[in-house]
Amino acid sequence: MMYVLYTDDSLLAGPDQSEINQIIKDLKKARLDIMVEGDIQDFLGINIDCKKDGTVHLTQPHFIDNILHDLNLDKPNTVGYWRKLNYLEKATRSDIAYITHQCARFSSDSKVEHGKAIRWLGRYLYAATRDKGTILKPIENKDLEVYVDADFSGNWDYEGVAEDMDTAQSRHGYIIMYARCPILWKSQMQMEFAWSTMESEYTGLSYAL
Repeated sequence: MMYVLYTDDSLLAGPDQSEINQIIKDLKKARLDIMVEGDIQDFLGINIDCKKDGTVHLTQPHFIDNILHDLNLDKPNTVGYWRKLNYLEKATRSDIAYITHQCARFSSDSKVEHGKAIRWLGRYLYAATRDKGTILKPIENKDLEVYVDADFSGNWDYEGVAEDMDTAQSRHGYIIMYARCPILWKSQMQMEFAWSTMESEYTGLSYAL
């Protein structure tokens, strides 16, 4: 049995419906004012669609519309949408982890190219992938799995390194899966300066573990 609580929203799940019903009765006996809304269809702005083939599709099309409204592609770049992009990426959209983190690094001192990158992301979310998200298809005999990849000074700028040593930093990304379902992912710059591709890969692995 699994119980998830976020402020005043909660989620109760398990393989035995009778056990779920009993827990609900116990919560009511404890004088907790709860509202039972039946099978889950959305939670914290995430649409949850359980398919007949056993897969679960997690999408956030309305939240994407909200982000695009903040971006307002016809007007100058605005602030305040970084938290929304980060929530979207962490909840259902691992595919935008790199660009979200890379652009967020310059949110306090954005340049023209950063605004162009965010507008590109907005068009990608709206025109191509608004109704896309994460697809979960559990495989019972699979335990925790970790996948890691890293570059070696991927943003290296020979001419500008004297003014910006961050271009010498490497980046890694990892994804942790359980039962072949992604449960955690991240893309980030490494705090250490790697001296080789192997060192960068080992650094990424250490962060993931």
